[in-house]
Amino acid sequence: MRLLLVPLVACTGAPPNAPDSSGIDQPPVVPWATARAPLAESSPGGRAWRRGIIHLHSHYSHDACDGDPMPGGVPDEDCLAHLRYGLCANAMDFAMITDHPAHAAEQEFADTLLSREGDEVVDGIANRILCPDGHRVLTLPGIEDELMPIGLDRPVADTYAERDRLYNGSDAESLAAEIGAGATVLQAHTEGKTLETLLERQANGLAGVEIFNLHAMVDPSIREEDLGLDSFGYIDAVGAFLSGDTDAQPDLAFLGFFQEQGVSLERWDALSRVAPTVGTAGTDAHENTLPSLLSDGERVDSYRRMMSWFSNIALVDSDSPEDTQAAVAAGRLFVAFEILGTPSDFHVGYGAAEMGGSGALGGTLDVTCPTLAATSPRDGADPEIAVTVFKDGVAWQTDCGSFAVTEPGVYRVRVDIVPHHLVGFLDNQAGALVRTYPWLYSNSFRLGL
Repeated sequence: MRLLLVPLVACTGAPPNAPDSSGIDQPPVVPWATARAPLAESSPGGRAWRRGIIHLHSHYSHDACDGDPMPGGVPDEDCLAHLRYGLCANAMDFAMITDHPAHAAEQEFADTLLSREGDEVVDGIANRILCPDGHRVLTLPGIEDELMPIGLDRPVADTYAERDRLYNGSDAESLAAEIGAGATVLQAHTEGKTLETLLERQANGLAGVEIFNLHAMVDPSIREEDLGLDSFGYIDAVGAFLSGDTDAQPDLAFLGFFQEQGVSLERWDALSRVAPTVGTAGTDAHENTLPSLLSDGERVDSYRRMMSWFSNIALVDSDSPEDTQAAVAAGRLFVAFEILGTPSDFHVGYGAAEMGGSGALGGTLDVTCPTLAATSPRDGADPEIAVTVFKDGVAWQTDCGSFAVTEPGVYRVRVDIVPHHLVGFLDNQAGALVRTYPWLYSNSFRLGL
């Protein structure tokens, strides 16, 4: 779009008596790139920021890799290579693998680490992938069925039949077995569970829930039945990317169907009022849904593309498996829809407590406004960024600053963005897709409870 504007300006010239703007700082121009911008070095509390994927399927899920993940009983190595490439290309620091019991429950635990030549197995419970550029990605094994235990450090039982039974369960016995095997147990597809069911599972040890799930965003029946959205409300916006009617950057097709999942947020707020409850975003990538190619020659649902859309950005004490899992379990993370830009300078704290923390009344909730990271793509324009602080799911304060907390409640922050900075990358889709989107969700603080 910017190329079309250049000759127009050249032909018409500047308006008469226009002020001289040559001395005014203009927003920078950063070309489009699929690589993620680097994160800030540390938080004010001294912990390191780490970018991760939570909810991801390998060839050990029966429905991954276009429905044939283990041809002839042998893992599809090409499919696994795509997964590994996606993690490296998006500069992920950790990935919580969450395979389905079929085929994951059938494997030896060591095999579920997905280690290949050149990797480093860490204490027999995790794996570090060595990327071509030297970056390393920590992967931890887990399961997704009725529950989603992440960071298992051993199988829940010795036999396949018993593992399969427990991994397919959702009762107190299954939760106890998964927690006993080192897992932090989350709930995938929160939108499909009643609050009563979630409260029961929380009482049995459920640690957190998904507040956004990518599969739910595009599945017509889930959109209508569980999220209360128009089943195919995104078809027109996404259709141009599929038909080739636009020169927009293909990764931006995500904006055509991205909406807040209010049902899951409401259930998260209610659960957090009862007990600490971490909120995560689930990528749920299988590379099994839309093999059609976009203009970059890459399939719509490639691991690389799906991983580029959002991340769970955690505050860790170290890069060990234990500290990475502890950060997630404690809710020391925020969800960032990085397709809209990588955030910089974002911080929410309450005294010494960081996200996921608690405290007594009488302190201040301190919110630092985020900015776009310097190397995030932008066409020279500035985005509109708005901050809202929620108390018990209801808007309580707007903007950044320090807010005195005098009433007990669950407090969290949402940052919205209007991506004017992406107009030049959206071609003829800019009019439809430059609107307000959720950009960041902090985890909650339970104060005075």
